[in-house]
Amino acid sequence: GLEHITMSTKEEPKPKVNKPGNYPFRQQTLPAWKPILTPRTVLPTFAVFGIIFLAIGIALFVAANGVVEQQWDYTNCKSTTNSSLTCADLLADRSLGYTNTSNLGQRCRCEIPVSLTSSFDTQSTSLFYALTNFYQNHRRYVSSRWDPQLSGDVIAGDSSTCDPLYKAPNGLPYTPCGLIANSLFNDTIQLFRCDDPTCTNRTRVPLSGSGISWPSDRKVKFRNPTTPGQLCSYPGWLNTSAARPPSWPVDVCVLGFNVSTYNPWSPRFGSSGYGYENEDFIVWMRTAALPDFRKLYRYVQAPLYDGKYVFAIDYNYPVTSFEGTKSIILSTSSWIGGHNIFLGTCYIVVACVSIAVVIFFAVLQHYKPRHISDDKFLRWEREH
Repeated sequence: GLEHITMSTKEEPKPKVNKPGNYPFRQQTLPAWKPILTPRTVLPTFAVFGIIFLAIGIALFVAANGVVEQQWDYTNCKSTTNSSLTCADLLADRSLGYTNTSNLGQRCRCEIPVSLTSSFDTQSTSLFYALTNFYQNHRRYVSSRWDPQLSGDVIAGDSSTCDPLYKAPNGLPYTPCGLIANSLFNDTIQLFRCDDPTCTNRTRVPLSGSGISWPSDRKVKFRNPTTPGQLCSYPGWLNTSAARPPSWPVDVCVLGFNVSTYNPWSPRFGSSGYGYENEDFIVWMRTAALPDFRKLYRYVQAPLYDGKYVFAIDYNYPVTSFEGTKSIILSTSSWIGGHNIFLGTCYIVVACVSIAVVIFFAVLQHYKPRHISDDKFLRWEREH
């Protein structure tokens, strides 16, 4: 009787509810293609890809070499008012006031005479400025900004991201805040065509800053606050509500405007856009990945025929303190962009390696063939 009771109280096993169905898909038994890689299939594949990469590489290389480019370093250009001193020396001596933003009349101007011999007149030309040894990719520098402020959603920046330039000594928030905005490039560059051998008479070449920034940045990331009147009448941008960055000579509301004071980001120098939507500002705020970089400054609006020209530069941006340099670049473009042979070189190198592998293994297969299913390559172990 006890045995009967014990057996009757045993629980019946529960059915397995998570067991997959007995279907090829559930059981992973679908038919599959299992290719056998042989020299006859692998080597032609490598050869085809090598030829394709070689063709693409040559096309990219030719396009990059078709770009016309000339570059001039103006780090140590001489002052036009004192030829014995460079503008870099004048800016380095802070007692002279060339870096004092409240003394806007103190400017160092220099001129760079150039000779164009690369036929820029046949293609559209862009003007770039280039900086070296400037680490825009530094972790603290890159994070020192507040995107909601730049998109017009909030007035003041966030203290955790804008530091160390969040608030001015008077307690007002910087507009815009952060290290990136404060270090905005403020040299001005104008180009003149010489009308005589001594370049006494010259004609200004029109430059435009319209369209130099990414359309996505202009439409989404950088927007001015909505205000019915002038930007400077916006409550959050009044002098009683916000402070301009310490290195700026003007307030953010006059970026892109011709004003009575010196404004390096005004239409006088070809700048386009107003306030946060100023394109010089937008281009600078897109930080570079490497310490040596170039940024688009202007589009040349007239053909540049071969001959003598002069770059007139207001030298406002100090670089010698961090052992950097400044350059001007005139460049055309192609369907792949500017003058950069790196991508084409990579394609060509990969193609050459691929073709070399094909040749090596083809010769090896010819002189030392290895047949499939050849049992002489098997290792037999004796059973003990």
